[in-house]
Amino acid sequence: MGMKIRKRFLPRCVQDGVATLFMIGIIPVTFWFEVSVVIPGIHGTNSGWNWIHLVPALFLLYNISTNMLATILCDTSCGTEVISVPPDVAVASGQGSRSWHLCSTCEAVAPPRSWHCNACRTCVLKRDHHCVFTGCCIGHKNHRYFIMFVFHLFVATLYSSALNNYFIWYIHGEEFRNWTSFIKMVFPLAMLVIDASTKQYYLVIYLINMIGMLFTGVLLIYHGRLILSGSVVHEQNGRDFDLGRMENLRMVLGERWHLAWLSPFVRSDLPHNGVDWDRVQREAAKSK
Repeated sequence: MGMKIRKRFLPRCVQDGVATLFMIGIIPVTFWFEVSVVIPGIHGTNSGWNWIHLVPALFLLYNISTNMLATILCDTSCGTEVISVPPDVAVASGQGSRSWHLCSTCEAVAPPRSWHCNACRTCVLKRDHHCVFTGCCIGHKNHRYFIMFVFHLFVATLYSSALNNYFIWYIHGEEFRNWTSFIKMVFPLAMLVIDASTKQYYLVIYLINMIGMLFTGVLLIYHGRLILSGSVVHEQNGRDFDLGRMENLRMVLGERWHLAWLSPFVRSDLPHNGVDWDRVQREAAKSK
């Protein structure tokens, strides 16, 4: 099944726009820094190791960029599915219900696990959360791309941080092991006004990578636990849709979940349409 593209994929608020532009800018800058400065600085300009490092670096850059783009472009709103309310189901009023409910903003009936997002201005199928770094909601149809984006971003920042620590503290240790460098790391952007040297830019990128590694690591653990328990952010205290870890993983990554990490272009159809959660809830209850 092909991916339906969002008609309006640009960030709708300043906060989303700034965060998304930051991601779009820092990803190529970090790639250039690692490939052109750090790796040659460690192994030497003409070393064959530079080409060996380039292979995983390009793979990570490709997956980070394409999964982020797929997350942004993929339409995961309720409008992507034909929604028919079961005849024996009562429709409740309100936007936070886990049952069938009427969304007063969209003026339409939304299925269970769907919530309205004021930023995206639509109801989102199995809405997990609104991501400021992509400027859109994470829901049923782009959950795979989001978690793969976070996964590859964590691997990339971990890889980069390991190289950067060796490059800065071992290769250039004498230049950076002083109180001045410590102050520059505490106030990296402010220090750029005073010191616009190449070394200060090195420290800024180094610090961004370290923070990125910690941040994406926490995100990966947090969202990974929710996915494996069959929950979303709004349901983190309940497991009404828990079908077991492997089945929960398939619900997000699709039938070919074991290949989803290779590329967002690898076809992996979702086993569920994001609407009929009553059936899943009954199956989860039977398995307990």
